[in-house]
Amino acid sequence: MKIAKSLHHTMLVHMKLSIARPMFKYIIWIMPLFFSTIAIFVYGTDSEQTLLHYVVLGSGFMALWSSIVFSSASDVNRERYYGTLEILFISPVPFAITLIGKILANTVWGLISLILTFIYLKIVFQIEIVLYHPWLFGLALLLVLLALSVFAFFLALGFTLSRQAEALMNFIEYPIYLVCGFMFPITYLPEWVQGVSYILPPTWAIQLLRDVTAQNLSFQSVVLSCTAILLLTLVYVIIGIYCYRLMDKKARISGKLGVY
Repeated sequence: MKIAKSLHHTMLVHMKLSIARPMFKYIIWIMPLFFSTIAIFVYGTDSEQTLLHYVVLGSGFMALWSSIVFSSASDVNRERYYGTLEILFISPVPFAITLIGKILANTVWGLISLILTFIYLKIVFQIEIVLYHPWLFGLALLLVLLALSVFAFFLALGFTLSRQAEALMNFIEYPIYLVCGFMFPITYLPEWVQGVSYILPPTWAIQLLRDVTAQNLSFQSVVLSCTAILLLTLVYVIIGIYCYRLMDKKARISGKLGVY
């Protein structure tokens, strides 16, 4: 009960603090509009399903990913800059709960940004957004958000131990757009890059959303994407727990969490 209250309070406070920052406002409100407009210029004459998969879902997913990776890196780096990272680490509430609360808060903002992208494309560019299986899409979206949150937690642990968290964030943000095929099929990439794509949850997450929004739903494709997401989520949960214990041990022994 105490942990649930702490998680809820962390989410509320962090959502308010995040949206108060001009850079975060740009990520949530402005950047999705740029992505959407560029995608329209690229795919403007294609079929409605292509527009849905690579303009609506692609640009919206880019906004969602930016919010999540922002929570994984910048927030940890900011706590270090303010000198509060050590305080959060030794507080009665486990540091993992605080970290999860921050990630979930920015995931909610990312979801709002995703919805904003849908509305913008619908109103301004008159794109038909037809969800043939709305309940299936809703369930798939919940699974996607879970997978991305787990992946963000895994990334945040690495950022916690690095003083170059912001540089790492900028380094991985845009390559993920390309490697995971947000705006185009990953089959366009070299085979060795595709191998990297398949071990990253965002690749299967965006693929699952495309599968459940296809007019001719392929049950086999949906099962494959769901299975891949669940297996990768489980793998990253195990790795995350192991890394968290190593990080906890190292930080308590050296006492230099704030000066890495």
